[in-house]
Amino acid sequence: MPELPEVETVVRGLKVLKGKKISKLEISKPKLVSVGPQILSPKRIHDQSHVRKFIKVLKGRRILSVRRRAKLIKIQLDQNWWILIHLKMTGQIIIQNKNQKKLLVKLTNTPTASFELLPSKHTHIIIGFTDGTRLYYNDVRVFGTWRAVKNQDLNKVKDLQDFGPEPLSQEFTLIMFKKQISKRPNLKIKQALTEQSLIAGVGNIYADEALFWAKIRPTRLVKQIKTKEWLGLYKALQKVLLRAIAEHGSSVGDFIQTNGQIGNYGNFHMVYGQKGQACKICKTPIKRIVIGGRSSHYCSYCQK
Repeated sequence: MPELPEVETVVRGLKVLKGKKISKLEISKPKLVSVGPQILSPKRIHDQSHVRKFIKVLKGRRILSVRRRAKLIKIQLDQNWWILIHLKMTGQIIIQNKNQKKLLVKLTNTPTASFELLPSKHTHIIIGFTDGTRLYYNDVRVFGTWRAVKNQDLNKVKDLQDFGPEPLSQEFTLIMFKKQISKRPNLKIKQALTEQSLIAGVGNIYADEALFWAKIRPTRLVKQIKTKEWLGLYKALQKVLLRAIAEHGSSVGDFIQTNGQIGNYGNFHMVYGQKGQACKICKTPIKRIVIGGRSSHYCSYCQK
């Protein structure tokens, strides 16, 4: 699932839509869209009524801004409407500018995956703009969500209220970081870093990478983290997130940028996805274990 750097990369790519007016929408999978702050049951898959309502709400609206909250994409429209997008496992947003006659992308990041012409059979939402720009939403597993929400209802969106602080915000100090994580003293540090109610947007990739640079094993309990280690972990987390954003995210799974290109940060992973490979620092084979149902990678020599 895309984490903070991947979603931030998509948000920055979507900023080219600012000021553009929606002229047309095509939706082939009704379960993806809804109107209102609640996420509806997947059982609505064949219900076209909310699709018509979604299209009616968005058609003719102009995009004012694009923002991110944790792993959610927030698109502000005129007339006090917002689109909230969660890419989930396989969601991709691709922008085709008015001068591009065709667009070829890989829907999966595997060595054997071929380039496909958009729209493909996995393109489930198409948005056309009055200037000729087009937005394609691909989702192989169809787990993503698109919600149209009125401005006054944003405080009713549970997703937005349940997230912890943003780890790259000015308010996110070392004191706040330690305070948030320490709310769960008996949790393994890897689990605490990926708990969205404690810190927003951090998942498997960047928790593993931050713990490596901080030289802390993912299995240690929060209450076992020493005073001098907190600063190292705080700095490592911010360093990793900022570098990943600068490299346009990690293209593991199905993530690609809005221009169809892959993210480059996978080339800098020290432990994530490196099981059995030699540590780039000490040459010890990287280990993979499961913590809380999720994979974790670490170096048994470098991390204590």
